[in-house]
Amino acid sequence: MKRLGERPIFVVIVALGLAMALMLGRAVSESRSEFANARSYRHSGELMRAIEHYRRALRWSFPLSPHASEAASELEACAAELEDAGDRAGALLAWRSLLGSVMATRFLHAPADPEIVRARAEIARLVALDADARAEAGPQTERLITEPRSIAVAPNPVWGTLLLFGFATWLVSLVVLTRRGFDGRGYFQWPSARAPVWTALAGFLAFLVGLSLA
Repeated sequence: MKRLGERPIFVVIVALGLAMALMLGRAVSESRSEFANARSYRHSGELMRAIEHYRRALRWSFPLSPHASEAASELEACAAELEDAGDRAGALLAWRSLLGSVMATRFLHAPADPEIVRARAEIARLVALDADARAEAGPQTERLITEPRSIAVAPNPVWGTLLLFGFATWLVSLVVLTRRGFDGRGYFQWPSARAPVWTALAGFLAFLVGLSLA
């Protein structure tokens, strides 16, 4: 009878569990760090920098993420503060950052997602109020508005493709590993497992790079 550690399915489950734990841990850590930075900048009155870090915190969010709802709510508050201060361009940047972050992280969302609907409505309202809001912005707001990362409303397709390709490669390689990496008695065979192991590692690294930059 095979010992538990010699069963291919056990090896795959452990590998998947460790990988998921690593990814979730990284996401939680990055989201917490960006959220803390955003709050720090907001409290010091640097709303433009706060918006960028709120956006990053949201991009690192996942279902049941502890900071996602707070980051979205505070990003909306930044938009309101900027508009009240007469900086419509800054408010527009905040709403676009919220919309882009939500759409980039919620791959399956209802068309009536309240945050998406609200962000689109506010963007349309601000554009209608002042089609040339950029001209009224200060130098800092103007610089941030012209930066592609700050106004993107969708994930970068190149890094998104790398993310999906890396995940698919990693998953397929693990399946191949369970079929070729063990002999009939369930013992690990490095010569036949070498290729799928290295391919799985490359796929996982590609997935992490895509996840970080998408």
